Amino acid sequence: MIHVAIVSHGHEDLLIASGMGGLRDAGANMHVWIKDNRPSAQLKAYCLQHGVSYIDDHPGLGFGENNNFLFDLISNSVGFGEGDSFIVMNPDITISPETIMTLVANMQRDAFPIATINLFRDEQHLYIDANIRRFPNIISLLRMVAVRSLSEPYDKKTMSETCHVDWASGAFLAFDARHYQALQGFDTRYFMYFEDVDICYRSQQLLGLGIRFYPQLDATHTAAHKNRNLVSRHASWFFRSFLKFLSRRYFVYDRRANISASK
Repeated sequence: MIHVAIVSHGHEDLLIASGMGGLRDAGANMHVWIKDNRPSAQLKAYCLQHGVSYIDDHPGLGFGENNNFLFDLISNSVGFGEGDSFIVMNPDITISPETIMTLVANMQRDAFPIATINLFRDEQHLYIDANIRRFPNIISLLRMVAVRSLSEPYDKKTMSETCHVDWASGAFLAFDARHYQALQGFDTRYFMYFEDVDICYRSQQLLGLGIRFYPQLDATHTAAHKNRNLVSRHASWFFRSFLKFLSRRYFVYDRRANISASK
């Protein structure tokens, strides 16, 4: 079974118009779970009508905590079986059920438990979404001054074959459910931003390889990029989360890996 987790923050109009991001009628092998952070009677009624699981408990949680909440809910209600998938997907993603089914089949064929696909910023797929990037480091602050980006995107125009990358945006991340559990989900110390970098870094340390990227599989991501306004609340979350990731990377994860390697 493929379980797709979507967290709504007032996205009811978008989700209804897109038919749950294209997954409303996905079929028996896929189930969509909506965690509504701003409870909407309209969205609740729509979900009940179309067999989508709607949850509005504990509104106001951060990105990682919301997805962990859904994972635990699924685990405790219907349970995860061998080979089941848990997919984290933004409400502004539009994708076909066939794409997700192919992705999961490819992950199982390749025996790799975490992956992403090729995201575009428009329906015509003319504008690339930089959803795969290299891990940020201490000198990333210099990069921010030069090009206004704390992490370096891969050049997806040159990537036509399946490969591994450092990390992928939490806008769309696919996990084997047991791998998500082994990672203990997202680190809830990040309220928003860099929790995706963090979980990918921990996954790489566990597996010895980064995220599996399938460039031939695609979807649309109409992102808002609210963190780009430097005086916004989102910018504050963004920079604090960046510093938190650097601290945990160098003083927790890398130190732990060095200790294990020395034994």
